[in-house]
Amino acid sequence: MEGLDLERLKTEGRSRESALQAASLAVSSATGDRVFQELTRYLATILGVQLALIGRLTGASPAEIRTLGVYGGGAYGENFVYPLDITPCRNVLQGGFSVVARDVAALYPGDEFLGRMGAVGYAGYPLSDATGRAVGVIAVLSREPVEDAHLFESVLKIFAVRAAAELERRAQEEALAASEANYRAIFEASEDAIFIHDYDSGAILDVNPKACSTYGYSREEMRRLSVGELSGNEPPYTHEEALRLIGEVRAGRGPLRFEWRRRNKDGSLHWDEVTLKKVDIAGRPHVMAMTRQITERKRAVEALKASEEQYRAIFNASADSLVLRDADFRVVDVNPAYEAMSGRRREEALGRDGLTMSPPELNQHVKTLHARALAGEPVMFEALARRKDGSRFNIETRGVPIRHQGRPHVLYIGRDITARKSEEELLRASEEQYRAIFNAAADALVLRDAQARVVDVNPAFLAISGYAREEVINQSRWIFAVGEMAALGGEMHRRVIAGESVRFEIQGRRKDGALLDIEMRAVPIRYRGEPHALGMARDITAQKRAEAERAQLEAQLRQAQKMEAIGQLTGGIAHDFNNILQSILGNLTLAGERAQELQDAKLARYLERAQLSAQRARELIQQMLTFSRGKRGEPRLQSPARLVEEATRLLRPMLPATLELSLDLHEAATVKVDRVQAEQVLLNLCINARDAMEGQGSIRLSVAESSWDGGVCTACRQRFAGRFVELAVRDSGPGIAPDVAERMFEPFFSTKEVGKGSGMGLSMVHGIVHEHAGHVVVDSAPGRGAVFRVLLPVAAGSALAEEKKAASRTRPQLAGRVLVVDDEPMILEFMGDLLAGWGLDVTLKSSGIEAKRAFAADPQRYDLVLTDHTMPRTTGLELARQIRAIRPGIPVILYTGYGEDIVEAELAAAGVRALARKPVEPAELLALLKTHLQQIGNTLT
Repeated sequence: MEGLDLERLKTEGRSRESALQAASLAVSSATGDRVFQELTRYLATILGVQLALIGRLTGASPAEIRTLGVYGGGAYGENFVYPLDITPCRNVLQGGFSVVARDVAALYPGDEFLGRMGAVGYAGYPLSDATGRAVGVIAVLSREPVEDAHLFESVLKIFAVRAAAELERRAQEEALAASEANYRAIFEASEDAIFIHDYDSGAILDVNPKACSTYGYSREEMRRLSVGELSGNEPPYTHEEALRLIGEVRAGRGPLRFEWRRRNKDGSLHWDEVTLKKVDIAGRPHVMAMTRQITERKRAVEALKASEEQYRAIFNASADSLVLRDADFRVVDVNPAYEAMSGRRREEALGRDGLTMSPPELNQHVKTLHARALAGEPVMFEALARRKDGSRFNIETRGVPIRHQGRPHVLYIGRDITARKSEEELLRASEEQYRAIFNAAADALVLRDAQARVVDVNPAFLAISGYAREEVINQSRWIFAVGEMAALGGEMHRRVIAGESVRFEIQGRRKDGALLDIEMRAVPIRYRGEPHALGMARDITAQKRAEAERAQLEAQLRQAQKMEAIGQLTGGIAHDFNNILQSILGNLTLAGERAQELQDAKLARYLERAQLSAQRARELIQQMLTFSRGKRGEPRLQSPARLVEEATRLLRPMLPATLELSLDLHEAATVKVDRVQAEQVLLNLCINARDAMEGQGSIRLSVAESSWDGGVCTACRQRFAGRFVELAVRDSGPGIAPDVAERMFEPFFSTKEVGKGSGMGLSMVHGIVHEHAGHVVVDSAPGRGAVFRVLLPVAAGSALAEEKKAASRTRPQLAGRVLVVDDEPMILEFMGDLLAGWGLDVTLKSSGIEAKRAFAADPQRYDLVLTDHTMPRTTGLELARQIRAIRPGIPVILYTGYGEDIVEAELAAAGVRALARKPVEPAELLALLKTHLQQIGNTLT
């Protein structure tokens, strides 16, 4: 080992190829008990570093490294122990080769040793045992940056293989020395191939299983072979050479370590590292050969040599101009591309310390860049260069730091960019045009690259999104997308990059959190030679809102048209039913008078009940007419308790038997309401409760007086105060969610499925209650049922005054001549009987034309005209005008089911003195006849 020339190693280590050769020579030369020390000395010398060490893991916890060899500062160092976690060695044991090119002391402040020695660069390689497990580390420290990491890795790998082999060998030797009894176990289990030779003849006496598996021979076959046969008897690995080496071991010059090429039974050749040493087995001397395959290491060295040759080939074959300069800026090497670009031969450039193509005035600037590159920073500059013949061209030069022959250099890579400059000028003009159009667009534009990173946005995008430009550039997230819309954005981008144009809508979110609807269009474009996607976003929030409002208005219009059609149908039905009721009521009146004359109390009671039912039907028909014409009802003083009680009889058949309906009625003040509309309110609230409970539960109706001060109406949101009568509907249902409570009184709002509700029930409640100057208060919460409180203002007066009817059924007596006109024969016949029974002289006509003809024939014959309004060809109002033209001043009484459509001025202009609503109450008709016949001087009996 001492014979290896270190100065020669230093010289040979100045090139990569030489360094690898020196490494191979060094690891072969390091032998003896101080092999680790020698390996660190050779390693530090070849790589030109200040410290090299080899260490192995100890069994301590946390892990520690115990050095086996240390060389630094030109001398061997004492071995020591250091913790693994605070040093860069931990990365080696965790992940293989590791290099810290610079600032290693700053990166590992816990390792004080790095700071004390002024370490800058670090490289380390793991030592692995036969199973591949990391058991140690070989590392170097340098006061200069590690520039050529590839070279450090290659050299460390060669030394690591040798050091690992030595670790393995020593482990085996220690095991053998520890106990002779364990020899056979170790021999059999060793991962190295072991041969036991006769001490005198050198013949093979025994081999271990590893040797058999490695060479492909059985143990018996091995014993019959000579050493030369294992090497193929090729010089210098002949049988004679093997015997010579065994003789040297016997002479005390062992152990010997060398490399040899062996031949397996299958004829394949491999490289082994062999250790020969003298051992005592069973008290007798033997020679033991331990071999370890190093074929991969050999191949690695050869590959590195090939890599160096490849590097030279690439350097010379590069199309770019390459100039290698040393730390003093002197040209060390140039390639043929430089010669072609500059017009100068290689000999003209070597050794020069100034620029050879760029203008001399750039010398100082480039030398400043050179210093930065030597410190490890890649640099670049552009210049207008001059060839040797004087022609000019644009050159782009990049400088990268490298280590050449162990010293820092800078490799300058030059490229002729004259054509590119021309293209850039054209591109700049195109870019300016693009920028003007891009920025002037009213739509939000966003340009993304193939990886979906934002390359550019226009002012419209920033205005719509609310973001600043620097907040979105280089971002890959979808700026507008909300939730799952991001996945849609990603899919659309992939399709556009693939060449497809897309159009879709998403719900977006501005930076301030405001939601907006976005229409997105994206098209594939090429931007600066690369595929990109240009997205065009348009805020369609207002458009979507308008569309939604239009759809809602259309739905409301359809609903209104449907309601109008229902109203027209209802009006027609009500009008026809009015005629029927007119006859029923009239005949009931006549029958009542007859029963009074006969003094039949039981019959009178029956007729009175029928009369009440017919009057109830009359009110209902009137309500239908009110609904069909959109007119208000006729509020009257009502008893709240009686109103609710009578409404309950109507409600009960509409509710399933599974619903419990109960009443809690207290005496309360009178209210002034339209009975039918009040019943409609209670009906809608109970139906609403029934649907909420899905037919299972209880409904409780109650009446009570209550006083409010500062109450808030749930329907109109207005505050109110005062004394009210409270009609309450309580249910045991699931309650009302707050968001539903906010909108439940809106027209057409419904939580039911499509087709199962019109959304008009509660809105009708709202309209009717507020028409009567009342309010609605709702008390509910999810899971606690609901209470709807209808608050109606207390009215002055008594309901009894209006509820009492004239009990007298005495037939009245009138005098006069009356012309009765109606197109319904049943009503015409009834009117004739009724008026004749009252003592009047009655003339009946079934049309307005006949009535006009009869009146014109004898105008003075009649004292009063009683006519229906709705008749074919001539209406009652037109007949009144015609009669007035013939005889002004004669009283005309008009009765109709559609009287709400006739204004007072039209009635007065036609000479109509009074308007009665069908079906006409006999008592009401009697009062009108008395009044208007008396006005013309007839005598009342």
